[in-house]
Amino acid sequence: MRSKALANLTVCLNVLEDVKKCIKVLPGRRVKLDKPECEDYIDAFRECTVHAYADSGVLNTASRDVKLLEEYLNRAVSSASGKGWLLSREMSSFIKNPVEHLKKKLTLYLYDLLRGKLSLEDYASKARAAVTSSLNTNMRTLYEVWVLASLLHGLSKRGGRIIYPEHGFVHFDRAGKQKTGILPPNFAVSIPGRGSLSFFLEAPRPIGWRDFKDLKTVWRLYTTLRPDIMVYSGLVENIIDLSNPGLPIMRPQVIVECKEQSDWYLRVRELKGPFVSSFSFDEWFKRWLSGLWTGLADVLGVSSDALREIAESKKRGVRVTEVQLVLFYRSLYKPEKFYLLSKPILPSNTRSFLENEGVIVLEDIQVGCEKCIEDVVEDLLKFAKPSHDEFERLRAIINKLIVEAEARGIHMSESELLRYIEEYLVGNINDVVNYLSHRKRIGSLSAEESSG
Repeated sequence: MRSKALANLTVCLNVLEDVKKCIKVLPGRRVKLDKPECEDYIDAFRECTVHAYADSGVLNTASRDVKLLEEYLNRAVSSASGKGWLLSREMSSFIKNPVEHLKKKLTLYLYDLLRGKLSLEDYASKARAAVTSSLNTNMRTLYEVWVLASLLHGLSKRGGRIIYPEHGFVHFDRAGKQKTGILPPNFAVSIPGRGSLSFFLEAPRPIGWRDFKDLKTVWRLYTTLRPDIMVYSGLVENIIDLSNPGLPIMRPQVIVECKEQSDWYLRVRELKGPFVSSFSFDEWFKRWLSGLWTGLADVLGVSSDALREIAESKKRGVRVTEVQLVLFYRSLYKPEKFYLLSKPILPSNTRSFLENEGVIVLEDIQVGCEKCIEDVVEDLLKFAKPSHDEFERLRAIINKLIVEAEARGIHMSESELLRYIEEYLVGNINDVVNYLSHRKRIGSLSAEESSG
């Protein structure tokens, strides 16, 4: 594999020679750019390396899809009365320019090559891993975010509006969202006449902790499996449930799993989370210390071999196919509906196998094809319900009306009351709308006077 990585890099070796001619390696293995054109040569070599290891078709798809994603994010958030959107630092860099983003991943390796710390073969191996890993990860994230944005836009076309976060800026990542010890949604949407839905992207995640006693309590959040998108009925501002001996979070009503890679159903990964028991303080501390010293080995002159005894541990995982992992998600979380959105068309036996296990499979879901997930949007409406605050306000109004009616000798059930209210509203719809317009206009004028 290493020799193959080196073979792919041969097309870039002439550029590398140009780089070497215009630099000097100073004492302490420091690299000095000796000529003005050095930066151009370095940039050219990094770009050549990217194209040596990244499939040209995938790069072309990435260049197209990042533009579609930005367009959909703008459209989805604005149509749902949001004010803006934010991505992770990694994803923000990628959507600006995929090739430039991948070039950044090579900078440190290139300087290690120039100062003699890495051989050309080592550089080729590390560069290939960096390019392919970053490209695959960002393309997967792009697909997940597009699906989530499309769901938001679909709900907005049915009157949905963002009610959380209240500031209206939607974060399509989870960085830093759980530092306060809760797991809030990425966003929640209220749909007129239906209720609310809360959306979580790649949760659960570890929450903030103060000491090692807290760490042991929340450790399950480090190891719990993480579906792509989870949807909860109502406005759910925290899904943590550490009192549950099984899952450390509330059970979602809907899970949407997104599969972007062309051969995802053939892939295998090592599944660790459900099989990792809680670490003792000693074991966790040894691993943390080992990682710290390994990272500083180059600076401190410590051999990584001396830390091998601490770093090594027993195998704690099991290898599973991605198809098996999908079923494991469904078995663990037990949602009422489990959707699998696949970018490639699946082999008929794979699709049948998943559907027989209760997974709703939608295939050939391409970035930009919003109509492809209309069925999911329609299904989500069935799970919308009033938030707790909205429900309590409605309950208080109903109770007040019943009390007032009974005080006047009018006795009726709740169902009768609701039927009569509906009849009144429908029969006087113009008066009701005029009243609402009047109240809205007064509220707007008051807000303008306050701001003035």
